Amino acid sequence: MQANAQTYLEAFLRAEPFRHAVIDGFFEPGFSERLLADFPAFSPALAKNEIYGGVWGKAVNTRIREIAPAYRELYELIQSRPFLDFMGEITGIPDLLFDPALYGGGTHENLHGQDLDPHVDFNYDEAQRLHRRLNLIVYLNKDWRMEWGGALELHSNPRKLEENRIQAYNPIFNRAVLFETNEHSWHGFPKIELPASERHRSRKSVSIYLYTSERPTEEIAPLHSTFYVQRPLPDWVRPDHVLNEEECKYLRAAADRRDKWVEFYQKMELEKSGQIAKQAAYIRDILSRVRAPLTGYVMQEGPAEGLYPDGWTKARIALTVRPLEAVTALRFIGWRPDYAPTSATVTLRINGQTAAEAVVGEGVFEIEVNRRESPIAETFLIETECNPAFRPEGDDRDLAFVLMQIRAGHG
Repeated sequence: MQANAQTYLEAFLRAEPFRHAVIDGFFEPGFSERLLADFPAFSPALAKNEIYGGVWGKAVNTRIREIAPAYRELYELIQSRPFLDFMGEITGIPDLLFDPALYGGGTHENLHGQDLDPHVDFNYDEAQRLHRRLNLIVYLNKDWRMEWGGALELHSNPRKLEENRIQAYNPIFNRAVLFETNEHSWHGFPKIELPASERHRSRKSVSIYLYTSERPTEEIAPLHSTFYVQRPLPDWVRPDHVLNEEECKYLRAAADRRDKWVEFYQKMELEKSGQIAKQAAYIRDILSRVRAPLTGYVMQEGPAEGLYPDGWTKARIALTVRPLEAVTALRFIGWRPDYAPTSATVTLRINGQTAAEAVVGEGVFEIEVNRRESPIAETFLIETECNPAFRPEGDDRDLAFVLMQIRAGHG
């Protein structure tokens, strides 16, 4: 297989509807036979569905090292550097990484009646901070026929039925399909419909997902979970067609399925909204704890208004100050950049009374307040107003100046 790496790469790069390659005879014949012989029995405990509830017709076992010696060998193989480098060689994606937990991967078994709606997979592993880049699926189904369903379908865009192009592959024994994972790698499979005499069978595969620490900028999208698109209505849904009992049953099930997905996404939105609200409250709490740059024998009491953590201020700031010694002078020091308005008026108030006012330009400025004749010994309120404020390019805040220091004098 390694001798054909260039051939696989060329096929991968030119494939439609998105980049992929099909490799028959992927494993050595004896090894693939061992994988099939030791394939784990269907486990209801591994077939619970978070969307529809109860036991479903698909079982996923991620703990493959515990299945049998052949699967321990498989685990060691797929995490090895030579294997990962070879996958990179035939896809043009370097520095591929293995997920030791095989999240979402491992052995997949689908029973009669099971299908998989077209979907794009989650794009980022938050725990490991890795981008998901490749799906490798190796099938273990001897003598499987296309008419039984279950063929892997690659879609160009299942949301646009008139334009959607589908490439289908029969999931036959020891066939591997390797495809990129991005925002348009839609894939799934139609309902498995086995003849009564073949229902001892199931659709068996091993799924391996590979990652990188970086990905091309043009491929980066916001983090998301797996997105599904429900299958279109059958052709028999048309004017003047009289529904039979089986068709009514199908439509009821399809409506219920769609409703459960809507409910799932509604719950997800509520959870995310709750998380956002908590984070916003946390940020507000942090911002309320911003301390003014006070020097001298004074302390800030409570939160300040109008101060940003990076030192910038809003048009109005206010803070309460408690003197540890009587304050006989205040020096207010700030800075304005050359891209701010040419001049601005800064008014300084103490306990609501105007104490000083100055017109300031670019660069460092100072405003002094002399209180030698009336020292401030009790807690007091400092307020400033700056007119006009401005909004720098690339910043959505209305800013006045950078507050460098409020220096209290004593004696």
